[in-house]
Amino acid sequence: METRRTRAVVRLLLFAFLFGQHGPTASSWATDDATGLISVSSLSAAEHESAVVDNFFAAYFEQPCCVRPRHVRHHKNHVRELSCGRMYYRTFHLDENRDTLYVGAMDHVFRLNLSNISHSSCKDSINLDPSNTMSCTSKGKSENFDCRNHIRVIQSIGDGSRIYVCGTNAHNPKDYVIYSNLTHLPRHEYVPGVGLGTAKCPYDPLDNSTAIWSEKGNPGQLPALYSGTNAEFTKADTVIFRTDLFNLTTGRKEFAFKRTLKYDSNWLDKPDFVGSYDIGQYVFFFFRETAVEYINCGKSIFSRVARVCKKDTGGKNILNHNWATYLKARLNCSIPGEYPFYFNEIRDIYKVPGDDTLFYGVFTTSTTGLMGSAICTFRLEDIDHAFAGRFKEQASSTSAWLPVLSTKVPEPRPGQCVNDTETLPDSVLNFIRSHPLMDEAVAHKDNQPVFYMRDLFFTRLVVDVLDYVVFGNHLHYTVYYAATNEGRVYKVVQWYNDEGVPGSALLDIFDIMPGLPITAMEISKKHKALYVASDESVRQIYLSMCTHRYDSCLRCVHDPYCGWDKQSKTCKPYQPGLLQDVTNSSRSVCESSVVNKRLTVTFGQSVHLSCFVKMPQVLKVYPVTWYHHSKEKGRYMVSFSRVEKYIATVEGGMVIVGASEEDGGRYDCQLAGALLCTFNLTVDAHRCSPPARSQDYHRVYSDWCHEFQKYKSAMKSWEKKQAQCSSSRQNETAIAQGLLSNELGASPAL
Repeated sequence: METRRTRAVVRLLLFAFLFGQHGPTASSWATDDATGLISVSSLSAAEHESAVVDNFFAAYFEQPCCVRPRHVRHHKNHVRELSCGRMYYRTFHLDENRDTLYVGAMDHVFRLNLSNISHSSCKDSINLDPSNTMSCTSKGKSENFDCRNHIRVIQSIGDGSRIYVCGTNAHNPKDYVIYSNLTHLPRHEYVPGVGLGTAKCPYDPLDNSTAIWSEKGNPGQLPALYSGTNAEFTKADTVIFRTDLFNLTTGRKEFAFKRTLKYDSNWLDKPDFVGSYDIGQYVFFFFRETAVEYINCGKSIFSRVARVCKKDTGGKNILNHNWATYLKARLNCSIPGEYPFYFNEIRDIYKVPGDDTLFYGVFTTSTTGLMGSAICTFRLEDIDHAFAGRFKEQASSTSAWLPVLSTKVPEPRPGQCVNDTETLPDSVLNFIRSHPLMDEAVAHKDNQPVFYMRDLFFTRLVVDVLDYVVFGNHLHYTVYYAATNEGRVYKVVQWYNDEGVPGSALLDIFDIMPGLPITAMEISKKHKALYVASDESVRQIYLSMCTHRYDSCLRCVHDPYCGWDKQSKTCKPYQPGLLQDVTNSSRSVCESSVVNKRLTVTFGQSVHLSCFVKMPQVLKVYPVTWYHHSKEKGRYMVSFSRVEKYIATVEGGMVIVGASEEDGGRYDCQLAGALLCTFNLTVDAHRCSPPARSQDYHRVYSDWCHEFQKYKSAMKSWEKKQAQCSSSRQNETAIAQGLLSNELGASPAL
């Protein structure tokens, strides 16, 4: 009887210690609004402090990715960083031939070591100060940001020994040509046409712009810069532009600049440029703008792709300073259906070096409505198909936009490349002047986005394509790295099955720049690294962070860079012989690698089973199911409707309340049908049975007295802290009341 009384007293004290003096409160068992699961908030604290509920056995723990080195011990192993202060790092130019990453920032161009940016220093830069700060500040611009020289264009020239640079120069754009080692050219190597940056890069550092240097295919085979930007301080004139073409030997201007028609909303209407590419006989521009064809139904933003012929020299009498081959078409990134859901605003575009057939873009919905982002892929042949289709026109300002009849289209077809555009008849030039828009939108590949998610704002995108052969099988994966305005990078993989049906999955989320928008991003296949910039710093992470990111077989095998080693039970960079299942075609691939954990609990004790200390965010979209293998019932799925017995936690775990002998057995946790972790639970009922011998009685009595004293001390410590907190709150209340009375009693200022 004495032993039973002691046990009862201890259990009551334990209950009071865990849940307070009046039992579980409303805050002890709270539901998570996002998941609907029960969060055992008070119980979690007790689990870490109490030996009775300290059975939180986590199988896996996702390593943090990219926080600062002082916070993470292993940061130095896979994350590199360079910061020279808040320099607004917003332009990247990758030169793998010279193992260099050029970074455009405020008043500086940095030259970073591509293999390890931490080996570079702030001295590896060239200073390009603005030349007319006083004039800028007199126009109401800020001295510390607007009236600085923000570098927005960096392009390699020729063999790469020189680079072209253009900066805002205190709202008076200026361009430069310098050596690739970031030293100025001597006077005798002056490059004609360089010095005035108007229409080559923006006035305002916050404006989006794009530029591409083209060496071949231009008139006279002369090098040229193609750009898309604002060409006026007031931002009234946005332009797609090609510079004057000079003979670099004689310095003579051979061909005048070419540009879009000025102040014509049919050509450009408040565009935001995101990218440009030199492909074959064309230069392509990607941007978003106000949709002129939708203006009668209200203002809307559409994504566009435009192209110009590199040989374009304008018309002879009409469009003599303007493009004679300019066309544009809408880009369609949408979720298909009877009523498609459109992601209308392109944010970034990427093309894998060496592959001119595919373009990869990130799109968002309008920022004024339901927020969402998507990744879409476009084929060059689909873009060409749209430009070969029908034109679009509006007969009058009140008419609807309709396709142009083929009988109204002059010959030769407007927008096609010809040897000399000055020979084009006026009918063709007049048509192209009033009909730059195509009727058909460019459809995205597979007629569906690669990936989309709500409440997410993608800003940048880079892509890596993996091709390798394993045991005669050709494996092809496309890995997307999409950056957000909150400093995260979403890693998505896409594949095609044997029938050619696409599939994709979110693999990981890197918190690279916590809380800071990502302003620039690049990828190096040679060094297998990702480079990311914010206004504060530049960081480098490796693409195959297998050991650092994945402690579980289930996550490791889905990453095409990684494979699971069954012998060492570790995740390693992939090579033949390691387990890999990127397409999730074999859910049992990891079952042999799942660790079977053994737990022994006392009768009546509550136990927490969980596979994660904190479940990775990428896994929270998948269903978690628990199965119990018992001697009496066999295998059955645990039902969390029995809240008095089972409680689901927000991390995918499970709490068994008051374990009894029938709760013993094996527990399997499955994630989307794949085995994640296994526990063998043994319930020790003999510890609670009355002792048979005198020495057993004394031992049990001593143990429980020890437990009683421990929880008694813990209770006193808790009461002491509560008293201190109450006293502190009373003091704060008294001070606040005193301040309030002083304010109310104060005399008004004279």
